[in-house]
Amino acid sequence: MSNKRKHKTLDLNDKMEILERLDSGQNMCKLAKEYGVGRATIHDLKKKRQTIVDHVKTMESGPGKRKTLKVGDCPKMENALYLWFIQRRSKHTPISGEILKAKAIKFYKKSTQKDDFRASDGWLDKFKKRFGIRLLTISGEKLSSNESAVQPFIEHFKNKVEEEELGLLPDQIYNADESGLFWRLLPNKTFVSTEEASAPGRKVSKDRIIFMPCSNATGTHKLDLLVIGKAKNPIAFKYICLPVCYKNQIKSWVTREVFSEWFHKDFVPEVKKFMKRSNLPIKALLVLDNAPGHPNEQELKSSDGNIQAIFLPPNCTPLLQPMDQNVIQKIKSLYKNKLLIHIISQDGDVTQSLKGLNLKDVVFSLTHAWKSVSLNLIQSSWKKLWSNDVSEIEETNEWDTGDNVPIADWVQNLSEKGLGTSEENLNSWFEGIEETEEIMTDEEIVCEAVQEESSLEILEPPTTTTAVKVKPDDALIYFNTCITWAEENGIYAKNIIILCNMREKVFKQGLQVAQLRIISNLVNYICTYMLKHYIHLFSL
Repeated sequence: MSNKRKHKTLDLNDKMEILERLDSGQNMCKLAKEYGVGRATIHDLKKKRQTIVDHVKTMESGPGKRKTLKVGDCPKMENALYLWFIQRRSKHTPISGEILKAKAIKFYKKSTQKDDFRASDGWLDKFKKRFGIRLLTISGEKLSSNESAVQPFIEHFKNKVEEEELGLLPDQIYNADESGLFWRLLPNKTFVSTEEASAPGRKVSKDRIIFMPCSNATGTHKLDLLVIGKAKNPIAFKYICLPVCYKNQIKSWVTREVFSEWFHKDFVPEVKKFMKRSNLPIKALLVLDNAPGHPNEQELKSSDGNIQAIFLPPNCTPLLQPMDQNVIQKIKSLYKNKLLIHIISQDGDVTQSLKGLNLKDVVFSLTHAWKSVSLNLIQSSWKKLWSNDVSEIEETNEWDTGDNVPIADWVQNLSEKGLGTSEENLNSWFEGIEETEEIMTDEEIVCEAVQEESSLEILEPPTTTTAVKVKPDDALIYFNTCITWAEENGIYAKNIIILCNMREKVFKQGLQVAQLRIISNLVNYICTYMLKHYIHLFSL
């Protein structure tokens, strides 16, 4: 009787589990025996690790039971359809199978200029498996806010907080919510394409990222922003210590894999550190909406079960979600303020200024905007969900919001830069009234989907790839000038201290450079002397 092992094909879920266990140091042979495969299979998985992980990140609800990485017969159409699906689901628009099939035919015609595709039920089933789509709601209309579910959830939330095993304080209750940001979008929907020179006549691209603020109910613990971009290693991030938690996803959307990684590797450790610093029990509850890219409650638990998540009812986000109560809008408004400052302070016209803007500038501006959001705003954002008695905390004024520039001044400065706009239009832009800024048209989706993946690594203009080296001596002059200006203009003492600390760091680095230069010159002198001495000896 043959003892030959029966062939077994692992699904992506098993493959991801194996990769995680390999990362934790588990033995290949033991894993092969446990999963009923050969050691060579485990070795191959390790070699293909990045390909598997990157692919799973593109799937809205994770790997599920899919076994291979094969693409469909119409990959461009399916990429466009999936991008459209995720965009609509991020707006909580229910999608039916019939709607998906009709949209697939439309995208196929746009991407191939052909009319020979039939969206069958079989194709739809395979498409759902390929992209990890777990639910299609039989409805074509966007649901209105479900006010009837609000009060029952408030009671459920209150009971959850007051449970004996939790007994949570406002410092231990968190909320996180993601939002899209087109970071080169100006009033009148002005964009700059990074591919204009190489692709004349093509519609300009919209450079978009997802950012997600997360804070506790008192605002005393603001986690670093989660930022999701397309590129794995953006050129602009080289040599930079990022002030955000950056993750990449090929379409820059939140997927189950990306969110789960953030929860377990970033949120849980940071919450534990905060609880220890605050002498609080290491327990916490994270309030989330039911966005399609979020894992379920069972998957969002710390290993000891003390840090967990709770989900708002469907279609209640605008009614209850704390971050949706002006917090995200405030972050965007402050970012837009900094974007205008960047545009106006640069030489050249608006187009040149926008081309000089890169992802590094964006994440630093977003971080500054997030830090500038007041504790009082965060605390008041919880009132619809939880009327807790949070004591008022004195503001620190550590971050100067700088958002008090009159609209008329902005209009005049932008006009001088060649961007004419009205006060009404600029106000609407600051307030985020233009909902279209987060929705791409079908044509833009097709253009986005047919791009080669290799182009995703080059998201910045060529001018941003050249690093400018500033010498310590020059930096000292600049810092002295900045400190003098700050003192003469009544800038907050805390900000002046920051400049002084930076000047001190530059001074110390200058000393190190000088010492290295002296040592290098001494070594060169000794080597030259010894070389000449030996040459003289040999000549004798």
